[in-house]
Amino acid sequence: MASGVVRLGFIGAGRRGRELMDAARRAGAVPVAASDVSDDALREASSRFNVKVYRDVDAMLSGERLDAVVVSTPVRMHVTHVIKALEHGLDVLVEKPVTLSIVEANELLKRVRGSDRIVVVGFQNRYSDAVKAVRELMPSCNSSMFAGYWYWTIPPIPWFRRRSETGGQVVEQVIHMFDIARFLLGEIETIYASYTERGRDTEEDRGLGFENWASYSVAFRFANGAVGSIHSTYALYPELGKELPLVMFDVVCREELIRFTGFNEAKLYRRGGEPLTFKSNVDPTLGMFKSFIQAVLTRDKNLVPTVYEDAYWSNVTVLAANESALTGRVINIKDYAKGGSP
Repeated sequence: MASGVVRLGFIGAGRRGRELMDAARRAGAVPVAASDVSDDALREASSRFNVKVYRDVDAMLSGERLDAVVVSTPVRMHVTHVIKALEHGLDVLVEKPVTLSIVEANELLKRVRGSDRIVVVGFQNRYSDAVKAVRELMPSCNSSMFAGYWYWTIPPIPWFRRRSETGGQVVEQVIHMFDIARFLLGEIETIYASYTERGRDTEEDRGLGFENWASYSVAFRFANGAVGSIHSTYALYPELGKELPLVMFDVVCREELIRFTGFNEAKLYRRGGEPLTFKSNVDPTLGMFKSFIQAVLTRDKNLVPTVYEDAYWSNVTVLAANESALTGRVINIKDYAKGGSP
């Protein structure tokens, strides 16, 4: 790395890929190349970020002098692309969810543990100032419950509407909330989920390519004895967000309530005290890239709280929720993870 500059390649140059290019550049990295199968996406990336473009991932990895790559391809391709990058000796930042397969999740964990490269997952909300401030309070919090909801509409991106492509809302979107639940209260031990297609099962919905569960209800228990529940839906309409928050969650402690509105603002209510407010004034994605860049430069994994070895358990947790919804059983997370060992 010449002069401490981190040169990045991007596998995936679509909407999210270009958002990540922008964040990486603002954080001080240099986007130098991008690969995608879409000529339109490559033209846009080249125009906006002056990157060299490739239609072939292998050609980019072999032909460019890179320090790390960012993977934001469709979920089914994530693990393949991360492994290719590791084989080229590169650090990786990969979008969530990493995979829809517990077998793939375990295979990648084995690869990462056997490598000296850093693999980071895009759980950017852990870098929120509000989340970090609340986490500092947790050792003195006699935590009892986590309760949240994520209300949304039919996904605007067509392939997100198919659970075969994304795993459904819990895996594709609400995984962020499960990750923060783990970050604040510790590991989830058991999980039970019930999903329904009711609410998005009309001819109009099917005509829009919606092939997914509509609403999701998940209950879980933490290893420390606290309990939790998260509810989410695709059955609503986007304009509702102008009238009320679509993403909220609470952490309940003994005589304390910590209420998050989204991931960048939290308010602490204590018996006998004035409420305290915590806000994030910096884009957490920018903070994620700054931490990733420093980790690449210093080889210090401790600078990033979302390394794959930890993020793996957030991915496993939401896959276990889907397994529970499909089987009607309470799932033990560690047992489920062992069942997918390669």
